[in-house]
Amino acid sequence: MSARGVVKLSLAVALAVLFGYPLLWMGLTSLKTEAEFDAGAWSLPASVHTANYTEVFSRGRFGRYYLNSVLACGTSVCAACLIAAAAAYAFARMRFRGKETLFVILLGGMMMPVHVTLVPLYSMMDAAGLLNTVLALIGPYIAFALPVSVFIMRAFFESLPRDMEDAARLDGCSAVGAFWRVALPLSAPALSTIFILNFVNMWNEFAFALTLARGNATTLPVGLWSLSGQFSADVPRLCAGLSVGVLPGLVVYFVAQRHIVRGMTAGALSG
Repeated sequence: MSARGVVKLSLAVALAVLFGYPLLWMGLTSLKTEAEFDAGAWSLPASVHTANYTEVFSRGRFGRYYLNSVLACGTSVCAACLIAAAAAYAFARMRFRGKETLFVILLGGMMMPVHVTLVPLYSMMDAAGLLNTVLALIGPYIAFALPVSVFIMRAFFESLPRDMEDAARLDGCSAVGAFWRVALPLSAPALSTIFILNFVNMWNEFAFALTLARGNATTLPVGLWSLSGQFSADVPRLCAGLSVGVLPGLVVYFVAQRHIVRGMTAGALSG
């Protein structure tokens, strides 16, 4: 191996240790008792102590929190990806008056601080009778995911050659059919990218969940926050909750990671 390869490998190993160690520490701490943690925060657990996980699901209502997060995040991510793909295809392939103006207005949403909308959204959801329900989160999640999703998808569609779509149109396929049967399957890399980005953001979102969905609609981030007291926290139990909460994001990322770079660089050379 060349010197340059050794440097790259060393840097990769160092980064893996830097980003992987906190996860390892969290997992090991979740297997300790509170007394073991107080005796040595950096020591290995004396034995495998799984009671923290049992307490998290029995006393912390984590089953309910998990279900709420899955419903809110899963529905919002799938809807945002489908809507973004359809809108991006229209911006990339169709001609209509005001197309560029509408696209610029849509991208303006990327520059809006989402938290300035909390008070208006609270009033709207309260008036609609959706406050403290999972439905109160789905609409805002989709709306704030669309600008960057449409931006990535439009770049990808513009990089695709039109030949296959034109062939489908010649065979009698409609514009909707060409999108659904040709363009959408080819956009798997870009779809994977926006799916992962939106999933991570929505799964970890805290402010909207804290403001719009409390009680029986509480999601996992707010549930984790409730594990900490005002002056103290059971760190091993908190780490158990964090370990359970981080698993879906890791699974989604590792399943679709091979598409991320390809999807993010799609359209970089299109002109």
